[in-house]
Amino acid sequence: MHTIQITSDDKLEQTLSLFDMNLRITLRYNSILRGYQFDLFDIDKNKFITKNKGLSVGSPSLIEFNLPFVLILDDRSGRGVNATSKEDFNSRMQIVIMEKGEWRASLRHKE
Repeated sequence: MHTIQITSDDKLEQTLSLFDMNLRITLRYNSILRGYQFDLFDIDKNKFITKNKGLSVGSPSLIEFNLPFVLILDDRSGRGVNATSKEDFNSRMQIVIMEKGEWRASLRHKE
């Protein structure tokens, strides 16, 4: 599991080496949705995996892709709700990158 701490900046970019892949994630704040959308770029293949994909608390993003991982927006406060303001990203939100099997196992532990 890998964690990306996010801030209230309008745009964030980070390069990651995970699951034998070199990736660049670009997060953009969407003021209408009050949430983040992201682009994920495969540096090794020089191509986008996805563009403008949304993030929602507790919902695995990229589950439908043939990738070994998912991205999950996590509410560190424990409330489990999406942001209500841009400042929430600076104080209580983070992105968790989990291997798909690890994510599935976490669902079984919640039952």
